[in-house]
Amino acid sequence: MSQLNADPCYIFTDTETTGLDINFSQIIQVGSILTDENFTTEATQDIGSNLLPWVVPSPEAFLVHKKIDCLKGQLQSHYEMMIELRKAWLEWPKGRNSVFITYNGHRFDEELFRRQFYWCLLPSYITNTSGATRLDMMSTLQLVANFFPKSLQLPSFEPGEVSMKLTDWSEANNIEASNAHDALADCYLMLELAKLVESNAPQVWRASLQGASKFGNLNILQSEPFAMMGEIIRRKSFTYPVTFCGQNRKMNNEVAVADLYFDPDELNDLTDTELLEQIGNSGSAIRKVKINKSMPVMSANSIPEINKYLDIPFEQLEERARKIKNNTNLQTRVSELLTNNQVNYPPPKYVEQSVYAGFASEADQLWMERFHSLPWDERAKLLDGFEDSRYKELAERLICSNVPEHASPEAMGRYSNFMNQRLHDKGPWLSLEKGLEKTNKLLLEATDEKKLILEALEDNLTKKN
Repeated sequence: MSQLNADPCYIFTDTETTGLDINFSQIIQVGSILTDENFTTEATQDIGSNLLPWVVPSPEAFLVHKKIDCLKGQLQSHYEMMIELRKAWLEWPKGRNSVFITYNGHRFDEELFRRQFYWCLLPSYITNTSGATRLDMMSTLQLVANFFPKSLQLPSFEPGEVSMKLTDWSEANNIEASNAHDALADCYLMLELAKLVESNAPQVWRASLQGASKFGNLNILQSEPFAMMGEIIRRKSFTYPVTFCGQNRKMNNEVAVADLYFDPDELNDLTDTELLEQIGNSGSAIRKVKINKSMPVMSANSIPEINKYLDIPFEQLEERARKIKNNTNLQTRVSELLTNNQVNYPPPKYVEQSVYAGFASEADQLWMERFHSLPWDERAKLLDGFEDSRYKELAERLICSNVPEHASPEAMGRYSNFMNQRLHDKGPWLSLEKGLEKTNKLLLEATDEKKLILEALEDNLTKKN
């Protein structure tokens, strides 16, 4: 539960991984820094794990982060790493409301955390529960770039362009980035940039903190007179005046906002089919957004010299926003269209893709707690106690990969088939054949450190073959 009037604390966190697929890549390093609300560091954590036996590492990823230690089998297990990570994140807040801060994490790192807690039979949600909120600093810096461009040095390499790479922002603002692409080092980059934003563009920092919760985002979108969204897409700036105009009743994280550069009077005369055609993403009269993730959005009243960023007069936009807010019929129609026209995705094929396929029952939650509390030899006896087949499959995988001597012959048979599938079959994951092909191709022109990294990968993959 959120603790009323409790001080916030910040947890900056980042990952290094085996690849970019959120369902099948593995976290091999997690860095975290705990600070108080004044950015004073209170604790740090830098943990890594061995490579899971069924995961084929992407050579491109390893050339960036260079974490070949995970290939040597001398670190802790992935399961132990995730247990250690969760323990720190639960203990660190100490009666405060934690804000988990990532960089591009709502698309990537956060999704990895949820999935890999789930792989380890741990509750998937931690960064948005018990008073915790989550902030993606990429959205923060998009607001800086669009509406407060003089508050920080913008990483611009071509006229009119802005890079959104964390390392580019750090270097442009004289923040040491020599050890970039290390999870803990990248946390320090985020921390130093956050200090600069809070000091030089406090309006942006306050808006980012407010938008760290879905209720805060909703309040921003409903703010008076209207809100401003500022995006950087492929290094180009795009700004929009927007206001709330509907919400999906089945999935209330999905909200519609009207782009006030479109005349709202024209929306009233549209049929439902025509109105639905206007609901989309960028370029549409009505945009769909997710309020449970950070967005580069803030109240227009918080932006000095707002008229510099508008294509039509402020008063005209204010009048258009008022029309939308007073048009309950339009809001109802948009809400119904969102609710009745959801995209139906096919059911997930593999257990890793099933993290959102339903919450664990109370019985399975208790069984997981029992699983974690017992010695490994006792855990192997609990597999048939799970109601949900997902958790039985994941538990069996944990047993077979961590203590195969305690697994039954039948379980080891299934595990062997699983390993063979992941290493040799074509699927949404990187196969052994493809991984070796990529590695050997890169080795042809590699020298020095890159050659050593690729040779370590080649050796690891050859042993798996």
